Amino acid sequence: MGQIVVGLADMKIGKGDDELVTYALGSCIGVCMYDKVSGVGGMLHAMLPMADMSTSMFLAQKYVDTGTSYLYKSLCRRGINKNLLRAKIIGGARMFEFGMANSNDDIGTYNVMQARKYLAELNVPVEAEMTGGFVGRTVYFTAGAGQVRIRTTDNKDYCI
Repeated sequence: MGQIVVGLADMKIGKGDDELVTYALGSCIGVCMYDKVSGVGGMLHAMLPMADMSTSMFLAQKYVDTGTSYLYKSLCRRGINKNLLRAKIIGGARMFEFGMANSNDDIGTYNVMQARKYLAELNVPVEAEMTGGFVGRTVYFTAGAGQVRIRTTDNKDYCI
């Protein structure tokens, strides 16, 4: 088993017992996709809901929309069965208060909404999620099994 670190605005693929880990998901979103039969899975750590194609420094993994598509296509190139692909979503916390009248006006909420939207468009069912709230999360994802362990900044552990 190897550990593969997924950085900010990053995406990695693993196989079998490989453990993909990303640290300090706050308002960012972690999307884990996997196919248990092929034993291949990947994790995206995206910062913002939608890409602005006008920027000259465009990086697909920085954005939920383009990053989710990039992860999906990367897994397809690895020979997964699209019909067996499943997803788990983590993050999207409300880390900062800016006096917004509507609780849906924060970046974390928009990130979660976009992740759900693009996974639905790709016909990838979301098996589980741990989103929202006010805590940061470190995510440990076993690629082949699709198991996700989460450690929150308030020192609680979860499995989804």
